[in-house]
Amino acid sequence: MRYSIVRLLCCLLAGIGLFSCKKGTLLEGEKFMELSVPFVLTTTDTLDVFVDGRLAKTAENIKGHSVTVLLKQKSQLQLSIRKKGSATVLKDTTVHVTTNNLSLSYAYDPALGFNQFVKGSDFEHPSTDSIAFILINKFTNFGSGKINVTIFRNNSKDYTANPADSVTILKNIPLGGMSEKVILPVKAADGTKNLYVIVVRDAASGIDPNAEYTRDFGAPENSAYNFINDDSNAQASPGLINGISIFPLSYDTGSKVYYMTDTQIAFQL
Repeated sequence: MRYSIVRLLCCLLAGIGLFSCKKGTLLEGEKFMELSVPFVLTTTDTLDVFVDGRLAKTAENIKGHSVTVLLKQKSQLQLSIRKKGSATVLKDTTVHVTTNNLSLSYAYDPALGFNQFVKGSDFEHPSTDSIAFILINKFTNFGSGKINVTIFRNNSKDYTANPADSVTILKNIPLGGMSEKVILPVKAADGTKNLYVIVVRDAASGIDPNAEYTRDFGAPENSAYNFINDDSNAQASPGLINGISIFPLSYDTGSKVYYMTDTQIAFQL
C-alpha cells in the first residue's frame, strides 16, 4: 500500500511538471518585451510583419488595427513589412530597444504616397480651430533634390512673404518625401482667416525657382505665389491633415519659359 501511495505521488508531481513547462509558457527569470505595430491608414492589402527575418503576424491594413508580438527582451531588432506572401520588403528599420513596451506605427497607402514608419501623433486630427499640413516634395527641378519650405502668413493676399510674418520653416524635405506635420491656427487674433503662402528653396544652394520670374517682371523681391489654403487650392480644410504637393510649373511667355513652383492638394485625412 505504501509503495502504491508513493508511486501515485510521483506520477502527480511528474504531471504537474509536464503541464507547467509546456511550450509557450513564460519561465521564471526570462525577460520579455511587447512590440506593437499600429496601422494608421486603410487599404485593401494584407500585410506580413517580420521581426528579425521571421514572420511574426499577418494582418489586414486597416486604420486602428494593431499587430502585437511578445518577444524575448533584446537590445535591438529588425522590423520589416511585406505584402502577404511576398518576398519583397515594403519597408524595414532597425529599432534600438529602450523599453519593455515598444510601439512603431506604420503608414501604408501607395496611392497617397505613404510607405513609412511614423509617430502615431502624426495622424491625429487637429482641432477645428486649427489646420494641419504635410508638404510633399515633387519638385524635380533642383539638383540636390531636397527643398526647404518657409510658410508665411499673408492675410492681405498681396502675394508677398515678409520676414515678420514667417510662421515656420520645414527643412531638407527629400525628393518624393514628406515633411513633418505642421499645425497652424485657422484665424488671427482679430478673427480674420489666416492665409498661408510658401517660399520654396533648394536646400543646398538656397535658390528660389521663382526668383527669375520675379526679377524679369519687376515684382517685389519678397514675392510669393503659392498659397496652401486659399479658395483656389481646392479648400484645404480646418480640422483635417492636408497633404500639399509641391511640383514644377512651366510658364511660357512666348519669348521665355520659366520653371516655377505650383501646389495642389494630394490628400486629406
